[in-house]
Amino acid sequence: MKFLFAFLFIILPALSWGQSLGETTRSIRARGMGGVYLPFVHDSDALFVNPAALGKAAMLDIKLLNVNAGVNKYLVEHLSDFQNIDTNDPSTLNQFYGKKLWAQATGKIAVALPFFAVGYVNDSEVSAELHNPAFPQFETYFRNDEAVYLGGAFSIGPGSYLGMSLKRVNRWGGQTQDLSVSDVSSVSGLQDIGDHFSNKGTGYGLDLAVLTEIPAPVLKPTLTLVWQDVGSTAFKQTAGADAPPHIEQNLTFGAGLGMDLPGLDWVVGLEARHLLEPDIELGKKLHVGTEVSLPLIDLRAGYNQGYLSYGAGVNFLIFQLDAVYYTEETGIYPGQAGDARYMVSLSFDLSFDANFKFTDNSGKKRKLKQRR
Repeated sequence: MKFLFAFLFIILPALSWGQSLGETTRSIRARGMGGVYLPFVHDSDALFVNPAALGKAAMLDIKLLNVNAGVNKYLVEHLSDFQNIDTNDPSTLNQFYGKKLWAQATGKIAVALPFFAVGYVNDSEVSAELHNPAFPQFETYFRNDEAVYLGGAFSIGPGSYLGMSLKRVNRWGGQTQDLSVSDVSSVSGLQDIGDHFSNKGTGYGLDLAVLTEIPAPVLKPTLTLVWQDVGSTAFKQTAGADAPPHIEQNLTFGAGLGMDLPGLDWVVGLEARHLLEPDIELGKKLHVGTEVSLPLIDLRAGYNQGYLSYGAGVNFLIFQLDAVYYTEETGIYPGQAGDARYMVSLSFDLSFDANFKFTDNSGKKRKLKQRR
């Protein structure tokens, strides 16, 4: 029984209410800065979130592997309590009613050249909440996205770029399912659980972006506008009773400032997302964050949908280890239903300049200072 519950809430790929891949696969660096990322991304990760930034890519940037894993605070604090669940004793479930359990796992690989990149991402998320004491059920959301990206950018003026990404997405799940306790306890294998989430589909999406860097002697202002899933990305049913829900389009404005000092880099920025959706509260659209990069260590903080976030990274040569604590608003307005979460990430990246010498991801020759 302990294995089955742990499997359901941690291992199974899952859901996100039709969210954009560009939203759910944002790096831990972004989450540590309150969700801000679009003005600062300049490696192969630009392919997934801001293709215009491919105009700033190094001569060759290879994301050998990037893996992220995260769980919410409630799951961390109560994971051991699952050992005490007895399907014949409903009282052992009392502490879980109305509590959301959440987990996410993401893997990415990509190759970027100046103005061109290809990549692959597999993003899975699961969320479940126990309700209905008379007949206990887990209200479960499930989504897994597997996508291939092809993107490019071209210069439209000094320091300005226009970019585009095309993507083919295979989506599994996306709808709400109620699983009873017996549904979970009686399964004999992975397929038994997967049968509850059988809807699958394939869709094709388009992301457009424009970015400009304003020349300045000290600060480096950057402005960008990114339109993800232009016109929304719909799915054609390939399995199950229905096609998965489509991905809503998302228009985002980002602005950032940066300073490159001896032994220290500093950036600060903001983003306003979902600009085409007037029904979303303004406070849920706003994100503010900053990052200080010291030799080998990055420190981050931000303000995400009304909540503070904190992050740190350690990077040496091709290895990067990051961690973040942040809160995601799952309600209608900021402060209503914040869900505190932890995430960690491990990356292996190779970046080369025009002479095929190692650089960091901002195009500088590799040295102790590891600015990303």
